[in-house]
Amino acid sequence: MLRKIFILLCLIAACSGIGKGIHWAKKGFTIRRVAAPTQTNFEIWNSEANLAMEQPFRYLGRGRQCFAFASLDGKYVLKLPRTDIYQIPFWMRTLPFPTNKREIFRAVRRERERFVLNSMKIAYEELQEDTGVLALHFGRTPDLGKKITVIDALGYPHRLPVHKTAFVLQTKQPILMKAFLDTLRLGDRAKGKEILDAFIDVVVARGSKGIWNKDESFLRNYGFDGKKGYQIDIGSFYHKPNGAASIHDTMHPVRSWLAKTDPEMLTYFDTALERKMHIALRTN
Repeated sequence: MLRKIFILLCLIAACSGIGKGIHWAKKGFTIRRVAAPTQTNFEIWNSEANLAMEQPFRYLGRGRQCFAFASLDGKYVLKLPRTDIYQIPFWMRTLPFPTNKREIFRAVRRERERFVLNSMKIAYEELQEDTGVLALHFGRTPDLGKKITVIDALGYPHRLPVHKTAFVLQTKQPILMKAFLDTLRLGDRAKGKEILDAFIDVVVARGSKGIWNKDESFLRNYGFDGKKGYQIDIGSFYHKPNGAASIHDTMHPVRSWLAKTDPEMLTYFDTALERKMHIALRTN
């Protein structure tokens, strides 16, 4: 009898281990985790987005808010919001939690979802040139028979029905700060200053519209196409007065990083920032 129980426990452990292994290999991606929320209904498209979505998208990475997939032609990034993070977890639904506690938890999750959706709308409606957002789709919309093909980290394709899949489509840009560090290693300081100018332009343009950004990370959240800068992360925008304070709030960690990385470039950065802020805020 003990031998049978031991074998059963081993089988359970093995199945659990296999499941965890697959979950890890797929970087946590499952269709269930990106199901469109039913309580929202919002979509924006353009002709470029329609054409871009006809090709498959291969797994690129995962952030706090989205799974990201890159188009096979390398021009676009498809972001699938992790809608499961806005739901009440299974353990809270099954355990005997007080109703008021559960409702408070649900309200917090819904407010977080509302904030992210509003941020992405700001990215498209007010900052499209600086974020490269081509399409937004949330909620459940009429079924027009369209599907999106995504290829997960294990190489398995998934055909997602557009009408019930939440997604964001952006142009794909190389990481701006990586490009900046590459120019420093090559000794091309003129190009490095050009990249810093492009970064400043994006932040000043956002701040001059009274748009703040909650996420202080900058090393991977901005892109550079060789001439222009872009803000890649679009889940932390909100409106608040005082555009100058918004700009300084974003630039504080950047200045600290430059002070350690290249103090000479920090001097250039401060001068360029002051000049660009003066021009932008004077005309708005």
